[in-house]
Amino acid sequence: MPSIIVAKNAGFCPGVKNAIDKVLELRQKYKRTIYTLGPLIHNKQVIQKLEEKNIFAVERASEIKDKNSILVIRAHGIPPYLEEQIKKFGVEVIDATCPLVKNVHNIIRKYSEQGYATIIVGDRDHAEVIGLVGYAQEKCYVVSGPGEAKNLPEFKKANVVAQTTQEEEIFFKTVEILKTKTRELVISNTICNPTKQRQRETLEFSKNSDLAVIVGGKNSANTRRLFQICSGLAKTAVHIEKADELEPETLRNAESIFITAGASTPSWMIDEVVNAAKEISKSVKHPFMKKLAVLWEFAVASCIYTALAAICLTYVCMKLEGAIVSVAALFVSGTFVLSLHLINRTLEKGAVQPDKLKKILFIKFKSKIKFAGISAGILSIAASAFLGYQVFFMTMLFWLLGTLYPQRMPFGLDKVTGFPASKDIVTALGWGFVCAYVPGFLNGSIFIKSTQLVIMFTTLLVFMRSVMFGISSAHNDMIVGKENFYKAAGPNITYAALLVGFVMLEILLMAIKTAGFRPEPAGSAFLGLFYYAVLILAFSSGRIPEKTLSETVIDSQFVLLGILAYFVRKG
Repeated sequence: MPSIIVAKNAGFCPGVKNAIDKVLELRQKYKRTIYTLGPLIHNKQVIQKLEEKNIFAVERASEIKDKNSILVIRAHGIPPYLEEQIKKFGVEVIDATCPLVKNVHNIIRKYSEQGYATIIVGDRDHAEVIGLVGYAQEKCYVVSGPGEAKNLPEFKKANVVAQTTQEEEIFFKTVEILKTKTRELVISNTICNPTKQRQRETLEFSKNSDLAVIVGGKNSANTRRLFQICSGLAKTAVHIEKADELEPETLRNAESIFITAGASTPSWMIDEVVNAAKEISKSVKHPFMKKLAVLWEFAVASCIYTALAAICLTYVCMKLEGAIVSVAALFVSGTFVLSLHLINRTLEKGAVQPDKLKKILFIKFKSKIKFAGISAGILSIAASAFLGYQVFFMTMLFWLLGTLYPQRMPFGLDKVTGFPASKDIVTALGWGFVCAYVPGFLNGSIFIKSTQLVIMFTTLLVFMRSVMFGISSAHNDMIVGKENFYKAAGPNITYAALLVGFVMLEILLMAIKTAGFRPEPAGSAFLGLFYYAVLILAFSSGRIPEKTLSETVIDSQFVLLGILAYFVRKG
């Protein structure tokens, strides 16, 4: 199997991430249709997912008929005269121009007002460059490189800037030509750092590769530029938009493969290409191992493993509360969690990672999966009736809350669940009830301090689980908004909160150990919880696996705690 190197700086740049976060935040907050002036991102697959969330691209503001909608200026920016025009159409305008592009606007305006001619090194038809030209005064020239720069007139004084995604080598060669034509030349290297890092990484690895694979939209200027760099250095270079465009013949005899991507390419698309390259390159794979891998992917994608995690957590709560193990309560928790996760995944427009298995489950068989989710919910509620009418009514209440949460509700009720981190909080409350409250209620210890501590412990633990899922989704460039704690708070606050949460969990376990009937389960959980500490540190250092593996390692914490609790009982 060949060695495969994936560029560390491949994928969404900060400007693109900021623009996507902005439109998602607006959509979540106002529930209004969102329009962007031109495609928000040069990637057809991401645009499709944004459209599923009622976020659409228009070429002109006059195309918008709904005056209650919001128009967003994309990361590329627009000329100032156009900004003045669109404000006259009566729709609310939000500026999501990349701060680095804004910086170029300011530089051009500053020197233009001082009488300097403006020279822009970039693609004259690119949206960003059209916006840059608008900030210059009369003397403005756009050149693609040193060849066109030779044809420029001579200047007394000029300011040269670069399109933020321009190739550095081209910019510097152009500057050398301009030095011979200008008495006073201000050199403004406005190529953004993410672009510089991506290009330098491309230069370093592509020259030693048999095959360079560049992933991204065919209409993305920075992706095409990466392809041009690789074409001159690697033995073979291919530019693809999706994993299914990767031909087996292309990988034949390639011993070293370098994979990179443009600023408009989400991480999940890069992961798909990496997995496809690995799959095609494998000469031999044992049939049993292949079937086992597919079976495991199905268990995770279909939420069966998540349901198992919920059952394990319920078992741990029973042991911590000193309760008799109730098969009925385990069944209720497993089917409850399975139901809500299946239903919510069928409703997650634009957020489900479009790998082959999830496409089959949640797109091709969407209605059948939704029916299975509702059926699991009915089974959970029906089984809860055997545990008492109080449990029955509360299970029904929490299940309805969980199913209604992601949907648009009448009378403005969706504002109640539209606050930041709402998804993580609702998930934690639902799991906390079914995994910890129900066993405590059946045990008759709901008003005892140790059981109350267990409920607090479980709710916090599940909240942290949900936050880590949000980190994984954001890292893999899933289309999610501020209903996730990570998106609402940002990485620094999130990781600090997770570490504080870990300490609080351990304190709660020590309190449970002191107040509970049996100290052994709390002691085993205290040790087992260090698994999460290691996971938090790994995530915070950037070692976040692809989505399916992330789901596995996060939910495995509950399975581990369940195993430890079982062997404590056996001991």
